[in-house]
Amino acid sequence: MKILNNEKGIALVTSLLLTLIALAIVAGLMYFVMTGIQVSAVGKRYKNVVEAGYGGVALTVNEIIPSLNSAIFGNFSSGSGSGVQELLTKYAGSGQLNLQFSDLDCLKQKLDNSTVYWGSACNDANKSMDPKVSPDFTFVLKHTLTGSGFSSNPGYRVYSKIVDTPVKGNTDKADRPNLRKGENVTESAGIEGTGVTIPTTYRVEVRAERETNPKEKSNLSVLYAY
Repeated sequence: MKILNNEKGIALVTSLLLTLIALAIVAGLMYFVMTGIQVSAVGKRYKNVVEAGYGGVALTVNEIIPSLNSAIFGNFSSGSGSGVQELLTKYAGSGQLNLQFSDLDCLKQKLDNSTVYWGSACNDANKSMDPKVSPDFTFVLKHTLTGSGFSSNPGYRVYSKIVDTPVKGNTDKADRPNLRKGENVTESAGIEGTGVTIPTTYRVEVRAERETNPKEKSNLSVLYAY
């Protein structure tokens, strides 16, 4: 009988075990690094689309709704000098914001009447809480940077919709400059300065989506007193 007492090859086995452990550690580090990159990318995309939503809200409440409200008491939607046409001249077209209105008759009802008096001009789709279903207007936000290092990336399409007008106020919507400054102006000159000013209140739903990937989206609800 021969007793085996040969330790040849133990160094190879040990080195293989150490290599295996090192590979496991490296694989773990690579996993955490890649996961971190993915999380950072998701966070960046989400932040971008949320900022696009905020931009859509700013344009809606500071420019589009005030312009349309002012036009209600003048020339709302007919002819080259109408309030709607002025907005389209300023913002429509792919070279600008590609502003589009879907249903002007219903939009006019929403702007100047409380919800219960919107009337037959607004159907169920117009009243839906989803801003992408029959939106009052849409536009596209894109970057304007040009030159080396900047590519023409797809922008963000914004859907904006008034879903509720809980309060029909008495502010003078025709006097747009004063309203933009936040001054109190009432429709009736007889009570101006003595009456109680009640702003018209709107609930506006805004959705921003990346043009090339609608899954990248943000939804914002705004309570806006005009």
